[in-house]
Amino acid sequence: MRDRVLSSIGVVLVGLVPSVLGGAVFAIGFVAIALVALTELLPLLGVTRSSPVIWSGYALIGVCGAIPLFWRGNQRLELAVALIATVPLLAALAAGGRAAIMGWTPTVAAAMYLGIPTFAAVDLRELTGESAGWLASLSAWLPISRDESGRGLGWLLLAVLVTWLTDTGAYLVGRTFGRRKLLPRVSPNKTVEGAVGGLIASAITAVLCASAFGLGIGPAVAALAGVGLGVAGMLGDLTESMIKRHAGVKDSGTLIPGHGGVLDRIDALLFVLLATWLMAPMLS
Repeated sequence: MRDRVLSSIGVVLVGLVPSVLGGAVFAIGFVAIALVALTELLPLLGVTRSSPVIWSGYALIGVCGAIPLFWRGNQRLELAVALIATVPLLAALAAGGRAAIMGWTPTVAAAMYLGIPTFAAVDLRELTGESAGWLASLSAWLPISRDESGRGLGWLLLAVLVTWLTDTGAYLVGRTFGRRKLLPRVSPNKTVEGAVGGLIASAITAVLCASAFGLGIGPAVAALAGVGLGVAGMLGDLTESMIKRHAGVKDSGTLIPGHGGVLDRIDALLFVLLATWLMAPMLS
C-alpha cells in the first residue's frame, strides 16, 4: 500500500507540473510519457525490439508532439495521420524481409494509438480564449507559458480530472453495488453499475470544472460533455484491457510500483484527451 500511495503521488507530480507550465515543457513531458508507453505497447502487439521499423514509431510520436508547437496552420492533424500511415511503410520497404513486414502494421497501429492523443494533448494545452481570472493570472505569471489566457490549461485539467474521477467513481460504485458484468470477455471486473457510477462522477466533475475554470459553458452542456468524456475514458480503458487480454498479461509493465506500467495509467486519458480536443472548439 505504501508503494502504491507514493507511486500515485509521483504520477500526479510528473503529470501536473508540465501541464501547468505548458509550452515546450508540457510537450516534452507528454512525449516522454508516450514513448515509455510505446515501449510497453509494442511487445503486446508482437513487435520485437529488433524490428527494423520500430524506430519509426518513436520518431512519429515526437513529431506528433512537435507539430502543434511549431505549426499553427490548418491540416495539422491530417499531416500527423499521413506521416503515421506512410513512414513505417517506407521503413519496412527500405529494410525488407519478414521482420519488417510483420512489424509494419503493429507499428502503425501503436503510433496512431499514442501519437494522435499526444498531438491532441499538446494542441489542447495551446488553446487560447477566455477563462477564469485566477487561471489566466496563473498562466500569465508563469515565465515560460506561451498562453496568458489559461483556457488551454483549463480544458486540459478538465480532461485529467474527468478521467481520474470517472475511474474512481466506477471503482467505488462497482465494488459496492456491482452485480452485472459490463464486458466480461474483455474486462471481467467491470460492471454496469460501476460504469453508471463513473458516468455520474464524470458529469459532476465536468460541471464543477467548467465553472471553476471559467470555460463559458452552462451546467447542462457541461454535464453532457462530461458524460461523453466519461464514455471515451471507459472505451480507452477497455481497449487496453483487450490488448492485454490478447497478449495474456495482467499489466502493460512494472515501472510504477502498485500500478503496473505507464500505459496502464494513461489508457483512459488517451481517449479523453482526444475527445476533449474535438469537443473544446465546438463549446467555445
